[in-house]
Amino acid sequence: MISPIIIFGAGPFARLMHYYFSNDSDYRVTAFTVDFEYVTSQSFCGLRVVPFDRLKEDYPPEHFQMFVAVGYRDMRARQIVFERGKSAGYQMVSYISSGALCFPDLTIGENNVVMGHVQIEPFAKIGDNNVFWSDTLVAHEVSVGHGNYFGAKCVLGGQSTIENSCFLGNGTVIINGIIIRNETHALPGTIFMQSTKASCKYLGNPAREIGNHEQKGIVIERG
Repeated sequence: MISPIIIFGAGPFARLMHYYFSNDSDYRVTAFTVDFEYVTSQSFCGLRVVPFDRLKEDYPPEHFQMFVAVGYRDMRARQIVFERGKSAGYQMVSYISSGALCFPDLTIGENNVVMGHVQIEPFAKIGDNNVFWSDTLVAHEVSVGHGNYFGAKCVLGGQSTIENSCFLGNGTVIINGIIIRNETHALPGTIFMQSTKASCKYLGNPAREIGNHEQKGIVIERG
């Protein structure tokens, strides 16, 4: 059965998720929504764009589910949008690629993205609003919290813990049994041999601390 959904967002990530939901899921995207000040066009991907404060009028949560497709530029902002959608009464859906390897007993929350060739091993636990990009390995008994972003080809070693709102760039490696604490930012290719400190930025092999973002959270500057 095809279920109708609304995508929150109207940028590159929203466009990509529209494609995936349309071609590799049991969901049908029926409209997009953004906050009123970000409405720059009445349509996106050939579908209507509705200001979020008027969304319930035409797309009530009793009949439509939602997916929040806000990118990683501001990690705190994407979590806030997810929570706003939940507070408005919408049930959030996840996208799990038909090309991903997941086991039937996987514990996973809402609004997650699991791209093609991601492998999630048994006994892993995943919270809400996480993105796992292609070729990432989530090993056995890994615990992932909420609002994290994992770039392509990350390796999360067995029995490791990733808390909340972390950004791990492409090719990040975490050895077994360590803790990646809240709002850890790993630049591409970083290798963690020990647990991190919250709200710190890391680079290198082995990882070394190069910054702190406790005040503003993780913000990825445009290149």
